[in-house]
Amino acid sequence: MTIAEPWYIGSWLEVVDRPETVDEAFERNDEYAGVALLALVLNHPEAEVVLPRIKRALGSPRPQNRANALQCVGHYSRLHASIDHELVALLRRALSDRTQVDGFGIRGHAGAAADDVGMFAPRRRLPRWFRRRFPGPRRSSRW
Repeated sequence: MTIAEPWYIGSWLEVVDRPETVDEAFERNDEYAGVALLALVLNHPEAEVVLPRIKRALGSPRPQNRANALQCVGHYSRLHASIDHELVALLRRALSDRTQVDGFGIRGHAGAAADDVGMFAPRRRLPRWFRRRFPGPRRSSRW
């Protein structure tokens, strides 16, 4: 893949047609693999294509790629109204990761992702500890 500006998400849109491009970027430990993953998650309609790649990215040695993967968790739950137990376990681990990325901790990114999951994923699929810590939307009260 030849990209003049790899930080520009529009330049990664070919990942929708070739999702294995994301795999290749992570295999190379590419610093922009997380951007490619974001492009895939935001533009590919099939959850089963993006979910394994998000899980893989959460274990990246590059903190920025892990931060991007956590953004993808939030987008995934919003776009697909879905979550699975393995992803919740990976998110739980990230909630205690003190690694810093540009002055913001990975656990802060994980907290934002967890808020999105609490808001958009089916509550019945979330473990009790998660539902207590990230309550999700409040029910509207009637007058």
